[in-house]
Amino acid sequence: MVVRGFKKKASKRQTTRHRVKVERKVREHNRKLRKEAKKTPNKQKLKRKDPGVPNSLPFKDEILKEAKRRRELKEQLKEENKQKRKDARAQLKEAKRTGNVAPQSLADMVKSAESKAAEFESNEEFVLAEKSKFGSGKAVESSLKAYYKEFRKVVEAADVILEVLDARDPIGSRCPQVEQAVVSAGANKKLVLVLNKIDLVPKDNVQAWLKHLRNELPTIAFKCSTQTQNENLSRSTVPVANASHSLLKTSVCLGADVLLKLLANYSRNRDLKTAIRVGVVGFPNTGKSSLINSLKRSKSCLVGNTPGVTKSMQEVQLDKNVRLLDCPGIVMATGDEASAHTILRNAVKVEQIEDPTAPVEIILSRCRKDQMMLQYKIPMYTDCNSFLVLLAKRFGMLKKGGLPNLTKAARMVLQDWNL
Repeated sequence: MVVRGFKKKASKRQTTRHRVKVERKVREHNRKLRKEAKKTPNKQKLKRKDPGVPNSLPFKDEILKEAKRRRELKEQLKEENKQKRKDARAQLKEAKRTGNVAPQSLADMVKSAESKAAEFESNEEFVLAEKSKFGSGKAVESSLKAYYKEFRKVVEAADVILEVLDARDPIGSRCPQVEQAVVSAGANKKLVLVLNKIDLVPKDNVQAWLKHLRNELPTIAFKCSTQTQNENLSRSTVPVANASHSLLKTSVCLGADVLLKLLANYSRNRDLKTAIRVGVVGFPNTGKSSLINSLKRSKSCLVGNTPGVTKSMQEVQLDKNVRLLDCPGIVMATGDEASAHTILRNAVKVEQIEDPTAPVEIILSRCRKDQMMLQYKIPMYTDCNSFLVLLAKRFGMLKKGGLPNLTKAARMVLQDWNL
């Protein structure tokens, strides 16, 4: 008779088998662990991977940028703190070696150094917050005053300065700071304005601008050669005033003869020909390197349709009396509005603009709504933000979670503007 609820006790043999089986599994598991440890002997036990920021979180890109910036600032503060402690220890060691400081004062110096270090560490979060508020201090674009030293080299070394202007916006591409730097460099230096890209504007506008600019400084109209070959670039001897519309649309160079005659006159000193250096300066993407290549009639300098191609001063021997100095494009505009106008002149790379919304607002203030709606095939918008939202949805520029990428849409508008 079997009583309900009574469980038959396992035999001693079954218990032994179960224990042996468990021990075998444990030994097998430990063997696998030792095998994995032999493959990576210098590595510790792998920790669980950080999942990071989820893709569904709004403003993920901004959060990651802020986190990266704070990490960099924290490392910088640690290095500064370490250097201060090192300097304090070196100062104490030097004082102890010379014996100029009493032992009591040495102890006071140690206490002072420790208290300053503790205060520095306690204020670390405040410094991080202040630095992250005003940015890291790194320039958005390297051409924004970063090539000023190269510009100064060109101004000091050159006898004649050619300031290249864009015929589409001569006043906007003219830099008063550059002209002031040339005037203050010496009375013997000559400044000449070169109105470049005259094939992109009507002929009447070119003549009107030449008349206006020649009231202040010598001005020459110029059209660079657009040929892709490396040598024997074409050059036309037809004066710019007599050039036809079909000639302006060709790839030949115009205005080189007048400019070369002017440089030859500057090289004459008391009826003696002397060697001179000619510096070519101006805003980025105004055609400085293309002008040098057109005068040389060969590809001596790198050219490109993006700003910042020329990185340093380059010297090109034009003939035995004239040497050309190519200068990197410089931007001396200050303030948010000046920076936005500089971006619209294609003087800054669009990819490196931190906030492209401000120049887009200026574009929208200059263009009619119906034109922008027809250009991008979007419905009616009220302001810049709604325009960028509609544009991002129209071209599928969306972040994780379906949020419109306004920064990418603004960069697309700037790229279309600069074409």
